[in-house]
Amino acid sequence: MIKLQFCGAARTVTGSCHYLDTGNLKILIDCGAFQGSDELEDMNRAPFPFDPAEIDYVILTHAHYDHVGRLPLLVKQGFKGRILSTQPSRDLADIILQDAAKLQEEEYTRWMAVHKSSGEKGGGANVNKPLFDLDDVMRTIERFDVYPYGNSINLKEGVEFRMRDAGHILGSAMIELWVKNALGRIRKIVFSGDLGQPGQRIVRDPDLIREADYVLVESTYGNRIHKSKDETILEFLTVLKEAQKDHGNVIIPTFAIERAQEVIYELNLFYENKLIDSMPVYLDSPMALQATDVFKRYPTFYDEDARRLLEKGDDPFSFPDFKMISSVDDSKRLATRSGVVIMAGSGMCNGGRIIHHLDNNLSKKNTHVIFVGYQVKGTLGRAILDGEPQVNLKGHKVDVYAKVHTLGGFSAHADMRDLMYWLRAFGHSPRQVFIVHGEETVAEGFAANVLEELRLNAHVPIHEEVVELD
Repeated sequence: MIKLQFCGAARTVTGSCHYLDTGNLKILIDCGAFQGSDELEDMNRAPFPFDPAEIDYVILTHAHYDHVGRLPLLVKQGFKGRILSTQPSRDLADIILQDAAKLQEEEYTRWMAVHKSSGEKGGGANVNKPLFDLDDVMRTIERFDVYPYGNSINLKEGVEFRMRDAGHILGSAMIELWVKNALGRIRKIVFSGDLGQPGQRIVRDPDLIREADYVLVESTYGNRIHKSKDETILEFLTVLKEAQKDHGNVIIPTFAIERAQEVIYELNLFYENKLIDSMPVYLDSPMALQATDVFKRYPTFYDEDARRLLEKGDDPFSFPDFKMISSVDDSKRLATRSGVVIMAGSGMCNGGRIIHHLDNNLSKKNTHVIFVGYQVKGTLGRAILDGEPQVNLKGHKVDVYAKVHTLGGFSAHADMRDLMYWLRAFGHSPRQVFIVHGEETVAEGFAANVLEELRLNAHVPIHEEVVELD
């Protein structure tokens, strides 16, 4: 009997991890970190509902932290198998996990210093201790094997897998698995990973898959429709011009991978086509700088728009008014600037350099804050997006007078219409569709739509639920 367990991203957006026991092999699809509220973050310290030492393979859909963030913990707790991914995913995972290890160590050091100076007995020291360190990350990256899209790989007799382009970020993949059940019949299981929306500038559109017995599909934006790319670009340009007129700053909380590069790409086109006067743009994210270097290494993964620019000799990630910030001192100096665009991490404002830029700018009426990605419940980004008049920043309250914008067209996630289009390609072949990677009400609403419109059985699993696939 084939068993599938939902060990993350079940009725929540983050923590993607699906455990498959085929009878011959034990496989994880992703092993990501939970992000958002304290309750979600605490789940990263809960024991795995399986023995890491028994896992044969981890197959990665892509390198975002909520899909790779617990890999070093898995290795630390005894995993000795192989991690399968595309080459860009491997390189990006290395950057993200190293950054996470350093941040955890820095936060723990600060926490210990505060509690030591206050004379407290630090009973929560174990709770705040880093989940993993740089040595764990190094051992994790050593376990990677990389594969191209489209190649069918035999893992073991009765188990075969293939990666297809998910169009989400560079190197992202949806996973096709063929598994022989106890009766010798082949069952095909498809894991969507995170699906991109068609028409992105850099990555290609998601592949369509024509048949499967079981499908796991994400539902992050399963209850809404993004604005079109043209509407999004026009709104972006309008915000920039308004900020320039008011001598205000544009603050963009930026996910280091894909979103940063997509925004830089559009700004490059604005300046090249003289749609905006000189307005300095600062990318204040060391991780985004490293990720951009990875993007430059793999142009064969680009969509035709980006390839055409390269063929003309145009670097899509550079223009005269664009400056990359690496040092902390240079980052702090941006507090004195006005009439500039500042892109900084983290994308959900739950840490990183974006915090001091928001601290310096949120209370100014001529500031514009642009969100270009999903904001998980419990994050600072979600509080600002939801219109909270005051937010907590660096231990004090800050009034929010800035104008807040959401540019959903920059999202690397498919919207409700895109998700339905992708599912419709399967026809009526799936026996069951599992709705994952979405907030509970969103996932349940999307499941109802799948049943009503596509006449497919749709189920929203709970955390650690186990189902048997015949």
